[in-house]
This record gives sequence, structure tokens and C-alpha cells, in this order.
Amino acid sequence: MLRLCAFLLFLAAAFLPFQAMATTPQTRTIVDMRGKEITFSADLKRVATINDGFVEGIMTHLGVIDKVVAIGSWSMKRDYKYNFETSSGEKYSHQGWNTMKYLHPWLDDLPCFNSPQGNVLNFETLAKVEPELVIMRVGDCTVGANDKEKITRTIQLIEDLGLPLAVIYAPSYFRKAELASLKDEMAVIGDIFGQKGKMLMLADTLAATEKMIRERTSGISESKKPRMLYLGLNPDLRKKGATGAVFGANTPESYIIENVAGAKNAFGSRGEMIPLSAEQIYALDPDVIVLPTSNGYHPPRELYEAAYFENLRELRAVKNKRVYAMPWTPMNCARRLEYPLDMLIIAKAAYPERFRDIKVYDFALQFYRDIYGVDAEKAKGLRNTQMLDWMIEHDF
Repeated sequence: MLRLCAFLLFLAAAFLPFQAMATTPQTRTIVDMRGKEITFSADLKRVATINDGFVEGIMTHLGVIDKVVAIGSWSMKRDYKYNFETSSGEKYSHQGWNTMKYLHPWLDDLPCFNSPQGNVLNFETLAKVEPELVIMRVGDCTVGANDKEKITRTIQLIEDLGLPLAVIYAPSYFRKAELASLKDEMAVIGDIFGQKGKMLMLADTLAATEKMIRERTSGISESKKPRMLYLGLNPDLRKKGATGAVFGANTPESYIIENVAGAKNAFGSRGEMIPLSAEQIYALDPDVIVLPTSNGYHPPRELYEAAYFENLRELRAVKNKRVYAMPWTPMNCARRLEYPLDMLIIAKAAYPERFRDIKVYDFALQFYRDIYGVDAEKAKGLRNTQMLDWMIEHDF
């Protein structure tokens, strides 16, 4: 009997190390972009996000979007529609959604712990959701990048609730034009879900488009570089007497124009969203104009045909029909995963001959399929919700 007990004790002792090895740790620790260690449940099921779709895009790619239980941005809840009228009285409209709302309509049903205006976070609502982790992107419209005191206070209030908080910083936070920090953001989120390697592979995939564009636009002499204006047609500016807003040499917009696409920014001064009058825009008289999301979607037709832009009809880019709409991106204070489409549209608008073989309307479909794992029909829906179907008609 004693021998049997001893044998059983030997087996138990021998088995214990293997049992310990098979036991799943209860917590996981990562380092966010503050350099702070964040510890949360290893079996993460409840995530709250404070951003405008970048985090959800990454979580879609990683296959963990179902873990989102609350959002801090109304951009993923709204239906956007914009109405226009030509000088002759013809009316038309465009409508779209945040790409994440299109892919995941159920996001609209989640609690949103922000005001409809998008500028007041409700921490009581956030606490009631009981997230196991909050992921906050500083530099998106929801949090902003300018008010450092507000950012610090927001971080403190969330941590005072006892909620684990992972902070990432969008490129806009660093006041730098280049977009390299996007890879750091992606790495942190990949680390959260134990898929850092997959996330870094995605970052390299996105960077491949930039590399391709640079190769095609390298070596162009200064005299042959077109002058491009990134012109936001914010309707609120017209009410204040300006015609549009432009982006200067220190912005990501200018970085894409000059350092990636190899063109020239027609507005060479520094600053972002600088209001200009019609006279000031005529003084720049760019070869090409691109129209970003700017308090709404703005199609080239608006610049060509709207009565309130009749005073811009003699611009070189308008007369030559070299005005292009950027992808519809609601609350676009910082680049999201679709940013390679921005780069390619700008590059082809600047150098149509060098990109003649690339049909951006087809490129966009394959891009969506690769990034979000969607089928052909969903990819077409994404192109439509980003209001890019104009590219089909123009064989762009």
C-alpha cells in the first residue's frame, strides 16, 4: 500500500509542471505609446474605443472586431448625406458612411460615450459599459492633438475609473508631416491582441503602395512637377468670408503631395486648414486641385458648377478639369487604414500618364479585400460608401 501511495505521489509531482505549462495566464501586459505598461485580462472580451475608425479597422483585419462594446465617436453612427445645386438649378446629392459602419452596422447599436457634437466624453456612460480595456487614439477628431492639458485630463479621468487604458498617438499628435508613426500605432494594437507580427505585416503591405508611387515619380525635374492644391471647401468658411482652406508644407497632406507623389504643394507656407479668399487662391492658380473631406464631402462638380464657386471658374485646374475628390472620410483629423488610396489618387491626379496602367477604381476593390478580408460585393460597397464611384465614369 505504501509503495502504491508513493507511486501516485511521484506521478502527481511529475504531472504538475506540465499542468502549470498548460495553464493560461490570467493577465496580459503590453507597453503603449506613452511607454507605460498596461495590464488587462488575457481573455479580453470587452473593449471600448476612443477614435474615429482607425482602431476598428485594425481590429477588423485581426478578426477581433466583435470585442468592441462601446465607441467614443459618432462618426460610426451617423448617416451622411450632402445636397448640391448647380448654377442652372439642377439638384443632386451624395451619401456615405464611415467604412467601419458600412462593414459593421451593429456598431450603430453600441453605446456611444460622446456628445453628438463629438467634443464631450461621458465617463459615466463609459464606466457603465465595464470595458476590460479602453483604447484611445490621440490626434483623431474625437480627442484632438492641440490641447495637451485636455488630453492629460482625459487620460487621468479614465484611469481614475480603474479602467486599463492603452494610448496610441496619431501622426497629427507629433506635428510632423510624415506618417511613420502609423506603424507604431498598429504594433501596439497588434500586441494587445497577441498578433503583433500580423500587424507589422499589414503595415508593410500598406507601405508597399507608397514605395510603388515613389518609384514611379522619382527623378522628375522641378520644372515638370505640377503644382497641386489640397483645398478644403468647408461651407462654414464661406459664411465667414473665406473660400476654402489649404494645407501647408508641414502637414501630412503636403508630405504626400511632395515627398510621395513627387509634385509641388502650391501653398508653400506652413500651417493647416489656412483660410484663403478667392483672390488668394487665384494667386496660387494651381495645375491640380484635390478636394478632401472638409466638414462634408465635396465632389469636383461642386467646384465646376455651384453658383457660390462661380468666382473660381477661371482657375487653371478648373478650366482644365483637373479637380479630383479624395475618399470620403468623416472626421478625418488623422489618417486611417485607407490612407494608401489617398496617396494613389494624389499621385495619379498629378501624373496621369505615369499611372495610366493603374485603374484606381479596381485597385481600391483589391485593397479593401486585402485589408478587410471582404468579398467582391462588400468591396464595391466600401468604394461606394467612400464616394469613389466617380472613378469608374472617368476611367481613373
